[in-house]
Amino acid sequence: MSNLAPEATAFFKLEGGDESGGHEKLRRVLDGLDGVLEVRVNFIIDTISVRYDSDRLTRDEIKKKVDQSNRVSKGR
Repeated sequence: MSNLAPEATAFFKLEGGDESGGHEKLRRVLDGLDGVLEVRVNFIIDTISVRYDSDRLTRDEIKKKVDQSNRVSKGR
C-alpha cells in the first residue's frame, strides 16, 4: 500500500518580463503555500508550473495567489 499524496500540476502564463524580480517573488509566495511540492519558473517563455498535493490545495487556491500578484494573463 502506498502513502503517496495525490499530486496535480497547474500551469500559468506570466505577463511581462521579470525586470523587477516579480517572477521570483511569486515563486517564493507559491512555494510557501501549504501543500505545494514544487514550483518551477521558465523565464524564457514566462510560465510557472506548480506541483501540489491535491488533497491539501486546489488549483483555484493557487490561481488566487497568482492573480493577487497581478503577474498572470491566463491559466490552463
